[in-house]
Amino acid sequence: MFKVDGMFHRICTWIYRFAYINLLFLISCLPVITIYPATAALFGVVRQWVKKNDPPVFTNYRLHFVENFKQSMVLGPAITVVFLVLIADFFLLIRVQSGIKGLLMVCLLVISFFSFISAIYIVPLMVNGYYTTKELVKNAFQLSIYKPFLTLFNLLTLIGLIYISLRFSFILLFFFFSISAFITYWVTERKISHATAPVK
Repeated sequence: MFKVDGMFHRICTWIYRFAYINLLFLISCLPVITIYPATAALFGVVRQWVKKNDPPVFTNYRLHFVENFKQSMVLGPAITVVFLVLIADFFLLIRVQSGIKGLLMVCLLVISFFSFISAIYIVPLMVNGYYTTKELVKNAFQLSIYKPFLTLFNLLTLIGLIYISLRFSFILLFFFFSISAFITYWVTERKISHATAPVK
């Protein structure tokens, strides 16, 4: 009735893939501390999909989980601490009565924005090749400001997915994290391709 290589079959296959890896990611995050290597494993799998490869999902996920465990367990908590400090700074600054409060708030917003968009690209770069922690942070920042319209597209897409997931909880359970990772890595791949393309 349906062709194995037909459009309906391909759509069902992709729905299954995104749902499967999303559930696998959520299960891997249950111990909480494993959120960081689970995120690296998720991006490792979608990286293969973006590159049009189709390795076994579970085997590939487990491989990237183990391969990136150490580095993700260093960077992940560090990034978390940075954002907790920035959030604490916001709450403290709100209570400050000073003539330069407005200027400090603008500076904090700028720092927070660039920290956030840089953090988006750290894990995709981590699974894309071997980098030291210092190189990852530096390259992620450079990638975040390179081709800013792609970064804007990524941010708007993530915001849209968050909105839809809040409206329909099954999206969060089955698709939010996998689709978000896929789009983010797709944007990362476009940026890397443009940056490394030979100049004609």
